[in-house]
Amino acid sequence: MDMRCWALVGLLAFAASAGAAPSLSCQLQSGQFKVGGGGKPNVFEFIWATGHGSAIPTGPVRTSIGRIDPVEGRDYKRAIKLDGKPVLLPPEAHSVIGFGKVYDFKDAIALAYLGEREEDSSARPSQIVIVINKAGSVIDSEVLPGAATNPGSHCLLID
Repeated sequence: MDMRCWALVGLLAFAASAGAAPSLSCQLQSGQFKVGGGGKPNVFEFIWATGHGSAIPTGPVRTSIGRIDPVEGRDYKRAIKLDGKPVLLPPEAHSVIGFGKVYDFKDAIALAYLGEREEDSSARPSQIVIVINKAGSVIDSEVLPGAATNPGSHCLLID
């Protein structure tokens, strides 16, 4: 290929990336995320684990798709149950779940939380976002590693 062909390929790749959808966390932050035709979500916070005891865990979270319970998993990792049934989390989302927010869209929920994964430290947990439908399936997810020095295309949802 000559230089003009490579320039055209580069221009097309740039144009395609410019039209890419924002990340899941940025869609939630901006209000662009929609699931099941739902409108604006109800947003509330939860605390499931604390490292220093100054906050009191809130326990289960009642949502429009059911009750979300934190349960102990293997190696002190937290697992999630929806109405008593385990939710199969993607491997990159396995962590000790600290605290976060629930975005309740009526037909599905998004959990955005800080979680300490194997590769994280307690001082720098990952931001994990998972979307769970009424059937208890994870239909979308995103992880911003705790070791990341720049959020890049991710938006910070948890303070």
